[in-house]
Amino acid sequence: MSSGERFDPLLLRAAFGSLATGVTVVTAVGVDGEPVGITANSVASVSLDPPLLLWCLANRSSSLGAFTDNAVFAVHVLAEGQRDIALHFARAQRAKFDIDPQWRANPHPPRVADVLARFECRVHALHAGGDHTIIVGRVTGLEQRLGSPLTFFGSRFGRFQGADTSVAANPWTDFRDAWL
Repeated sequence: MSSGERFDPLLLRAAFGSLATGVTVVTAVGVDGEPVGITANSVASVSLDPPLLLWCLANRSSSLGAFTDNAVFAVHVLAEGQRDIALHFARAQRAKFDIDPQWRANPHPPRVADVLARFECRVHALHAGGDHTIIVGRVTGLEQRLGSPLTFFGSRFGRFQGADTSVAANPWTDFRDAWL
């Protein structure tokens, strides 16, 4: 297939939906000093040394201006019971932080409570990625707690359920020889 070939956007979106992902909310402070928050499932780890992650934001997003060089932001990994928070931050409304005063209490960047993990980051690099901007963040702080993640697959929210007989894989020991 050539790189210039076009796909039906709905078909491509459905195929991308075959990638099961975790659900996150990314928060920051806009250039006007107001908090911004976006639901994102395009988050991936990049590097342990230095600690980097990436996520993608649509170029048409009104929140893009908050993610300039060296800006701070937080990525919140949502727990399975936080579907309403994911939907709230997926909307294109301006007053996303008005329903919970705790979100405004720490506006640099705002914090969402009871998440599985929170990565506090500083913008490390910005890259053009078609109709999105790829935001690479350097992790400057993190918190984690036990629980089950909220997941997204096939345009639906769900939960991760490992098989009763599944064994946790440790890629650093189980597959090290295969990767070298």
